Amino acid sequence: MAVRPLFRRRLAALLAAVALSAATTSAPPIAAAAPVQAAATLDTVTNAYVYGCLRTNGAALYDATVGKTFVAYSSTNHDIYLKAYDHASNSWSAGVRVAALNLTHDNAYHDYPVLKQLPDGRLTVFRAQHTVSAHMYTAPTAHSISGTWTARQISTDRNGYLEPIFLGGTIYLFYSQNTDIAYPYRTYRLITSSDSGLTWSAPRTLIDSGRTADKYAEVYAFGVTQRDSRVYLTWSMHGGPKGHNGGGKNIYVAYFETADYTLRTVGGTSLGTSITGAELAQTSVVTTSPTDLPAGKDLPEENPVAWRLTDGSVVLGYGVGTSTSRKIVLARYAGGAWTSTTLDSTTSLFKDIVASGDSVEVVYATADQKRLVAKRWTPATGAVTTPFDVVIPYNNGADTVFYADFVENRNGISVIASTINQASRKTEHTGRWPVFAIKN
Repeated sequence: MAVRPLFRRRLAALLAAVALSAATTSAPPIAAAAPVQAAATLDTVTNAYVYGCLRTNGAALYDATVGKTFVAYSSTNHDIYLKAYDHASNSWSAGVRVAALNLTHDNAYHDYPVLKQLPDGRLTVFRAQHTVSAHMYTAPTAHSISGTWTARQISTDRNGYLEPIFLGGTIYLFYSQNTDIAYPYRTYRLITSSDSGLTWSAPRTLIDSGRTADKYAEVYAFGVTQRDSRVYLTWSMHGGPKGHNGGGKNIYVAYFETADYTLRTVGGTSLGTSITGAELAQTSVVTTSPTDLPAGKDLPEENPVAWRLTDGSVVLGYGVGTSTSRKIVLARYAGGAWTSTTLDSTTSLFKDIVASGDSVEVVYATADQKRLVAKRWTPATGAVTTPFDVVIPYNNGADTVFYADFVENRNGISVIASTINQASRKTEHTGRWPVFAIKN
């Protein structure tokens, strides 16, 4: 449903009154942020969303064959829906339910959908029955959401937080395995399929810290991105003395080389077929303290994701908040070393990053959760521009943006974002909150 004209007028007035956030410079220096390049517009995807803890992969994709952007979301009782935006007619389709889950328990938000497209053009959705199994739903017709989707259970490996990557006719499905929640202890694993998901390989373990003495032994991967034959993995170690996901520390980056199924440091050093606890130090990029936190916060890091650029360098984007500071940081690996640039020193609410030629674009929320801001950074020149800075359209009690993800193969619609009510997000199962699209 399109945003109503009255809302558009009010939004335009609000946007005119909002000052752009200033970029904060640190080594290496960056140029002053330029004015907003074009007026961004907002469009409502749905007003019937429930909380799903989607990572930075699989919110939406653009299909050039039919000129449509497809969006997946969780609705009432966490049933999985898709909508299509037709760029020619500037209109959204009706929502199509592709999976009826009928979930009403407090942890149902873990069973969120992840949208991808098979080589033959059929859309497919992955979701985990959290820490139990993995499932795949596939459209009957290429380039369309219509018809009866097929459902298939593809793994029973105590799967969680699915991250699918499609490369060369192979599906690489990365996930956390709930190895021993009582310790707490979670490894990071992979299964693959070369026949569009009909059959799958046995699981292989990629990251395994072992049961560490400090109990920070849960691998939480926030970013899984692909460039050429490499899949870059970005994660933190969670757990600790408070138990399962009771805290977190550090940010690690490595890549999985699909040519030989080995793990490597960003610099290319082989770590063999898996990363062990003794090898974690070789992949560490950012050190964070699980105890140096602001009030009400359990984790220091926010959604770290790394991308490899066309020049071969790697840029890691993340937010980090401590008891005395909060910031959005871009760390770049080039010439055998990491250097860091603070993009914004007023918020830690990092949402997503995407490679864009010789630049990266990031999107984050302001500290007061009132605006979403995008920045484009070109490392070679240090130039920073602001593709958009928009007021978040809350309604029906929503007060927080949970995810704001770049659209895969984006064309016109650049970001899909969800809103929730922070206090009731785990107990509200009647779809009532907005998901919106940003066009720029």
